Amino acid sequence: MAPKRNNPGPQRVKYSALQAELDKSQAATVNAEKFMGIVRKHLAFEELTPTLLREMIEKIVVHECSYDENGTRRQDIEIYYSFVGKIDLPE
Repeated sequence: MAPKRNNPGPQRVKYSALQAELDKSQAATVNAEKFMGIVRKHLAFEELTPTLLREMIEKIVVHECSYDENGTRRQDIEIYYSFVGKIDLPE
């Protein structure tokens, strides 16, 4: 009788990788739905309140300013939204 092998076959490894990717995708979907719920709740706001900021914004990162060759000041600011993180917008 041949001894049993303990290392998983290629199909098992592929299944595990696919399952991990599916779990990651499902978590991202849940987080996006939570964020959209907050957006819908405050869709027609007239004033930026502390409550609104706490619910929608996870953190704001303000980088050091720099100057280009013309002396124009530039400062990068990153906004990380609750549940979805940083959203890169085109300039």
